[in-house]
Amino acid sequence: MNTFFRLISYFSFALLLASCASIDGQIAGNNTADGTAQDEVGSYKYDAWRLNTSGEYEAINVLLDEADVLIENRAYNAATDKLERVLRIKPEYAPAWSRLSWLALQMNSLKRSVQMAKRSNSFAASDAELQVLNWSFIRTASRALNDEDTYYRANQKIESLKVF
Repeated sequence: MNTFFRLISYFSFALLLASCASIDGQIAGNNTADGTAQDEVGSYKYDAWRLNTSGEYEAINVLLDEADVLIENRAYNAATDKLERVLRIKPEYAPAWSRLSWLALQMNSLKRSVQMAKRSNSFAASDAELQVLNWSFIRTASRALNDEDTYYRANQKIESLKVF
């Protein structure tokens, strides 16, 4: 009988995760040209952040989902910890670096945000959408830092990448 309840529990959890994933896809699909979600200002849900749905990186997807919940609850330090765990599994995973950049912006750690976005871009050579998103983080941080040169360069990069 105990095995039966355990199976029901696992099935319910899998069903919950599947429903959350479909909702996330609907929300993330409502993005503007610069990658921000239309439904919420300052939203952290970007299509460029999702890992493919293959089972190869299931542990990463679980950690990303946990980070999403923490971000929704504004537990930014805990979300940062989850993303750092993702990077211990897959250090070249550019979307995790990008999320760390966004989190740094939310915590007003502007120089760190720029560093994380640049790191993400170093791994995102073939992903123009993610690069545009990262350059938008760099642009935002540079504006706040009064770094006009970097702000101007970020605008140029965003425009050049939009062509792709």
